[in-house]
Amino acid sequence: MSLSLRQLQVVHAVSRSGSVTAAADALGISQPAVSMMLRDCARLAGFPLFLRKQGRLQPTAETKLLLTDLERVFDGVDRIGRLIEDMGDAHVGTIQIAATATLADNILPVAIAAFQQARPRIHIVVRSSDTPSVIASVVREEVDLGLVLSPLTHHDALALDLCVADLVAIVHPDHELARRETVGPRDIQPFPLISFSRSQPLGTLVEQAFREAGLPRRIALEVNQSSVACALARAGAGIAVIDPFWLTEAREHGVVCLKFRPKTPVAAQVLINSSTPLSRPARRFLATLRQTVQGLQRQGALQESREHTLSKRRPRGRNPGKPRA
Repeated sequence: MSLSLRQLQVVHAVSRSGSVTAAADALGISQPAVSMMLRDCARLAGFPLFLRKQGRLQPTAETKLLLTDLERVFDGVDRIGRLIEDMGDAHVGTIQIAATATLADNILPVAIAAFQQARPRIHIVVRSSDTPSVIASVVREEVDLGLVLSPLTHHDALALDLCVADLVAIVHPDHELARRETVGPRDIQPFPLISFSRSQPLGTLVEQAFREAGLPRRIALEVNQSSVACALARAGAGIAVIDPFWLTEAREHGVVCLKFRPKTPVAAQVLINSSTPLSRPARRFLATLRQTVQGLQRQGALQESREHTLSKRRPRGRNPGKPRA
């Protein structure tokens, strides 16, 4: 008959301490209990496990052969105990996140950096994708969290608002509208418009703003990412109306950011599978994500602004502000 894990613990403790008293203290049991288990272990093993020499219990030759494996077993038990403690405090695990490019490039990295400082052992996987793919990943339980921009078409995920801000217009610093505080569809109409298709949330919002102004939205350059729209505007290819989240990162954008009127709110949202509870690490990360957004709002990074996107060097060349023929 083999020894139980508890009996092996007694043998291991006595081998390390050489004393029934010390082993009992280490294991949190009584001395008689340790003595009784040692007798049971010797009987089950069929050979003596310890010999008393100079007032201490010394492992026999047979027991010494067991000690290497016993050390390995109880090191593993200790590791499992620490792992369970870490899991209980959400210090280990994996978080899978799908996000649209704008949020994956800006808000998300700040939150991940803050989260890793507190929980460096949690493995984080980020997938940058378009909005329909993010929604599908959440619904199919392929990821824990999805980050998207509103408005969304019908979906089966739970949507939580992170923050709401207004669309902005961005132009080259030499554009003739660059000195304006605000622009609207009527101001933009004479110039090449850089915009999104109706199938994307931002395209829907811009389309609605033009429709309410009684003007057709004529797209000169169609894009699917705010980063591309910003690059085109920086090159002087036209005027882009985008979400403000792309401008939160402290980088040199090389464009002027203008308030877009009518005010058109767009929300950064977190999508969660409605039928599956979030893991402890994912819940902790969601809390960090909310704190990150609140910090950006306090810093003014998510407020409408002209100054933080102005280019320090005005590119030379043709004036991109004139309408094209």
